[in-house]
Amino acid sequence: MARTKNLQPWTDEQAREVKQTLMAFNGMAEVCAVVNCKAVDLNWLCRQAFGMPFRQAMENFQTVGRASLRRALFDAALDGNAKALDTLVREQLGMGPVEARRRTAAKAEQAQAEEVDF
Repeated sequence: MARTKNLQPWTDEQAREVKQTLMAFNGMAEVCAVVNCKAVDLNWLCRQAFGMPFRQAMENFQTVGRASLRRALFDAALDGNAKALDTLVREQLGMGPVEARRRTAAKAEQAQAEEVDF
């Protein structure tokens, strides 16, 4: 499908909305709905607004969104939020209950194997 004729670049406000929509982990359909455009026009519009095609803009802004969430989680943990601290420890140090059970089971298996080998 061909790009829309006489297509105008996004305004600064529309570009900001697209960036925020992508940072919130939305995709092509959501962006098209927010700025009322066709999917076939996204590459051109993103190149005009951000200097990169849509797929690259989506990956870039979603990465920025993840970094913002981690920073907010980190700040909340430092401010004393116990749930944020728990989540951060589980994520960053692999100390969640599933990982702990796996480590315990692996140690038990290793101990059994050592007992058998003498």
